[in-house]
Amino acid sequence: MNRLPLLILLLLLTIMALPGYSVNLKKKEIRSVRVTNRPIIDGKLDDEIWKGVPVATDFVQHEPDNGGPTNYKTEVKFAYTDDALFVGVMMYDSDPDSIFNELSKRDELNNADFILVLIDPFNNGLDAFEFAITPAGVQWDAKVVNNQEDSSWDGVWKSATTINGTGWSAEFEIPYSALRFPKKDVQVWGLNVIRNIQKVREKITWNFIDREENGWINQSGVLKGIKNVNPPVRLSFTPYFSTYIEKSSDESKWENKYRGGLDLKYGINESYTLDMMLIPDFGQVQSDDEILNLSPFETKFDEKRQFFTEATELFNRGNIFYSRRIGGRPMNKWMASDDLGVNEIVTENPVESKIINASKVSGRNLNGLGIGALNAMTRNTYATIKDTLTGDSRKVKTQAFTNYNMLVLDKSLKNESYLSFFNTNRYVPEIDYMANVTGTEFVFKNGKRTHRLVGKGIFSKRMIDDGDDQNGHYHELEFGKISGKFTWDFYHRMISGDYNPNDMGFLSRNNQINNNLNFYYSNHEPKGIILERSAKVSFHHESRYEPKRYARFTIFYNTRVMFKDHTAVGIYGNFRPLHQYDYNEPRVAGMSLRKGSSAFIGGWFSSDYRREFAIDISGDYGKRLSTDELKTFSLEIEPRYRFSDRFTMDYKLEWDRSLNELGYASREENDGLYTVFIGERNTSYLENRLRANFIFNNKSSLSFRARHYWAKAEYEDFYTLKNNGRVADSDYKENHDVNFNSFNIDMVYSWRFAPGSELALVWKNSIFDSDEKVAHRFVNNLKNTFDATQFNSVSLRVLYYIDYVSLKRKG
Repeated sequence: MNRLPLLILLLLLTIMALPGYSVNLKKKEIRSVRVTNRPIIDGKLDDEIWKGVPVATDFVQHEPDNGGPTNYKTEVKFAYTDDALFVGVMMYDSDPDSIFNELSKRDELNNADFILVLIDPFNNGLDAFEFAITPAGVQWDAKVVNNQEDSSWDGVWKSATTINGTGWSAEFEIPYSALRFPKKDVQVWGLNVIRNIQKVREKITWNFIDREENGWINQSGVLKGIKNVNPPVRLSFTPYFSTYIEKSSDESKWENKYRGGLDLKYGINESYTLDMMLIPDFGQVQSDDEILNLSPFETKFDEKRQFFTEATELFNRGNIFYSRRIGGRPMNKWMASDDLGVNEIVTENPVESKIINASKVSGRNLNGLGIGALNAMTRNTYATIKDTLTGDSRKVKTQAFTNYNMLVLDKSLKNESYLSFFNTNRYVPEIDYMANVTGTEFVFKNGKRTHRLVGKGIFSKRMIDDGDDQNGHYHELEFGKISGKFTWDFYHRMISGDYNPNDMGFLSRNNQINNNLNFYYSNHEPKGIILERSAKVSFHHESRYEPKRYARFTIFYNTRVMFKDHTAVGIYGNFRPLHQYDYNEPRVAGMSLRKGSSAFIGGWFSSDYRREFAIDISGDYGKRLSTDELKTFSLEIEPRYRFSDRFTMDYKLEWDRSLNELGYASREENDGLYTVFIGERNTSYLENRLRANFIFNNKSSLSFRARHYWAKAEYEDFYTLKNNGRVADSDYKENHDVNFNSFNIDMVYSWRFAPGSELALVWKNSIFDSDEKVAHRFVNNLKNTFDATQFNSVSLRVLYYIDYVSLKRKG
């Protein structure tokens, strides 16, 4: 049984006993008025209820001239009933025909004006809900926890807009079920309103947000006047049904599949919410961008599954939770190939373990105590092996039933500080395997919010049935100045050799000590042709934790300038004046690969996105500072074109090439001693990506995404790695050349036919091909790729949002 250290138990008691947060800033105030009749949400502001309601006005610039006056008058009014908050906004514009009115998918503001309402129901300066709408009626919303914005959160609310002779106007109906607020007679909510005028690239805010001060939720105004409203029963169901037809090019028939399940949300009280996912289906999630990975480290993919991206802010504490571990690659997937007998082949070997269900509880109460609890279970996963002579098949278990848990306690303190406790636990009952990661994290800011101290301490423990436990630890400290044009911080991190959070987290390298000193300059005051500029210089030193050995010293630099025509340029790079030691590339403990000093420089250009045609270009060059070692080149070009307010397209070309790179090739064992062979190789990759979006209206869209990635590695020579990290000539001659291709198409039609409800029709095509024979011509390589096995999937998914309060209101 896992026992928490006494220090952690004391910390837990401390978190519960700490006083709540307080915010003491100069804030504007506006009152909301209770109304009996609900306004018609049509964006016209002509309902009787808006007459005589107090007006929030006198907006100031957020950018480009932070704090300066604006020529774009904006008026905002607030009204409320027992079940919803209503917001009416009039945005004046002397030239309404020039308002940027581009259509886009939900949660994509793109090249358009918008008005955003920020509500901080607990008025703690850390957590908020954001609701935005464009003149075309496109909704965008986000949830903010500790100043971390999560736009994957989708609330259910109503809105409408209209463009008229004096500008454009908008109306919001935000039901209380979309918010979390304290249960008390008089509500005092943090509030800000942000307007974007895209044609002049100007953002204005009701309450001033100083760009030189850390955070933006803490710089909100106050909404008063809401009285005697109760948090509603927050209960909703979202059942889904999906059907798939799938086919591999190696097979003659299409295979049919049917799936169904349910998502449930329940407000336990005014502060905490339960989310449950029963029999989930992630078959329509966008394909991963596969790459050729020659490094000793695992490839990390982005999370795209909505359940694991929505309302997960608390679970980011400590950076020990990587949600792709849940339902990810079976831990013993390789056993299927290793277990083959004579005449046997693997006919099916799932790349993902199936999730039975998942649930999470999250929220924060009036005293600033945030709680996050997550549980998920995956079922037994099997590979299928077939005997080609007899036709008989058998199953091989590649992952046993597994249970995943995470707990977070997070206490908000004054000055937007916080203290957290967290734990992850993975348990596989069949083999009595358990992995625990337990730790704490804090951020403390001074009263003027000019300086910050950040710290983290974590313990990991892997418990195996034979008692051979693996224990490790991690800590980091950071202190620095966080306000003003000039800022700085010092960062220290230590990771022991046995620290391993990867049962539920992601860490590429352990056994290291890092000490970094960073200097920043940021100036948002327009001057001459320059709108804003920033620069960063960092000094990074890394060594091994055990045994204590120097690894590398690097100087990083980065500059950025934006001009008044909204084009921007930048320069970046690094310099390693000393040789370095790579302790991971040899794949053998105690060995290292010595690399010479190096220099790297790059630059980029970005044009004005307001124009129909825009382009981003970047390129870089790097070299070892010796005559015959590594050289790297890369180029990235990304043009985009807006054909109309409905149709946009962008293309990305990315090319990278490395010459004379030294990397691991193979190893041989003799009486427990390893001989490591290092290859000198030329590597390159070429990635082409095309995206297109056609928006029918603010509820339906068609999107297309195609990506082809071609990578190759050609080994020129091989060496034997010596104990001092240098290499010696070798007669090793095996073939390790690689020609790798990944091709994907994701085409999606989406229709939001009701609030929170959606129909999605998806076509997915995928090809993966890897060969030892390297292709040198793009056209020939592409032909060979399309000759490889292709997988096609067409799916239809319907989900319907059912809200308890709405049903009750309708009787």
